[in-house]
Amino acid sequence: MNINLHAVTGQESGVVLVDMGAGYQNVVTNWGDKDGLPHFMPFFAETSDPFPFLFVDVADVRVDRPLVHKGRLCDEVAHDGFDDWNPWNDNLDSDEPCTVYPLTNGWKVIAPENWN
Repeated sequence: MNINLHAVTGQESGVVLVDMGAGYQNVVTNWGDKDGLPHFMPFFAETSDPFPFLFVDVADVRVDRPLVHKGRLCDEVAHDGFDDWNPWNDNLDSDEPCTVYPLTNGWKVIAPENWN
């Protein structure tokens, strides 16, 4: 079964922390009802689409349920993120409550309570 972030979080948007090996990249995205995980597609960036992502099937990735936890957005995002993707300049330093869903591939999905 492919992962669906809307089904996991109950929300249509949030932050995906992409494991870059030496740290994380913050990716603010609208995942809506798309299956898979977002992968940046640079050629989409030249269009008016604020979320230039291709959602790729990742059948082996699932939520690591024992590690799901509540937190604050400012504590959960990567503060030294590589080339963060935040098209609407959402306040990632907010102390807004969120739920963090660690994935088995090392990525994390952050669902702030007031985003949708």
